[in-house]
Amino acid sequence: MELGLKGKVVLVTGASRGIGRAIALAFSGEGCRLALASRTEEALAAVSKEAEALGAEARHWITDVTDPNQVESLVGNVSRVLGGIDVLVNNAGGSSRKAFEAVSDDEWERIVNLNLFSAIRLSRAVLPHMKERGGGQIINIAALSGRVPRLGQIASNAAKAALINFTESLAAEVARHGIRVNAVCPAAILTERWQEKVAHYGKEHGLPFEQAVMELAGKSIPLGRFGLPEEVASAVVFLASERAGFITGVSIFVDGGMGRSVSIP
Repeated sequence: MELGLKGKVVLVTGASRGIGRAIALAFSGEGCRLALASRTEEALAAVSKEAEALGAEARHWITDVTDPNQVESLVGNVSRVLGGIDVLVNNAGGSSRKAFEAVSDDEWERIVNLNLFSAIRLSRAVLPHMKERGGGQIINIAALSGRVPRLGQIASNAAKAALINFTESLAAEVARHGIRVNAVCPAAILTERWQEKVAHYGKEHGLPFEQAVMELAGKSIPLGRFGLPEEVASAVVFLASERAGFITGVSIFVDGGMGRSVSIP
């Protein structure tokens, strides 16, 4: 299926690993011109090389998206070097596994800045470039926990919920400019972080890794398995494509059915 993305300039934040890496490589396969951003030089450069090996033009910039000045510099550099920006994927984010009373003001500010304000600042910075081109797409990587709170990570739950609302609000405001804004909300994706959790669970229960994966997935995921970063990337690429041209202001949940069920042991 032709997605109409060839030659489009795509800016992906948090692109050095996990879901961000998978998104970058998925756009590479569509012939896009990539601008990749992350704080990790070595890992980001490796992803850029992977994208080039797939035939894509790829540039990368070391950027802390919680720094407003670095965000402005990133968007300006991408537009200057690649000639504009057609698609923005706000993938930078993170969580904090702490109960409410243990979360300090500084920690709240860090989590909200990373998960919400980075997306706000980047979206604000790219809008003039998209308006100049007659349209564009913004895709925010939120989380299932933004709709169904996850116990023990109240700060990121709240930040992701705000990101979903921001997505819906901005979509309504910029639709008349031909700019679509959507969110993808993953859960239980087998990234490096989840692999570490599975390995820890396996060690605690005396299980090999594959058995620990199956046991954990069977307990709480209706589809009976973890998702893959590439499956999140597929949803993102679709939303950025011409095939999703009448879709804006929505959140797509890539969660194996977790958000539509209750697991009771």
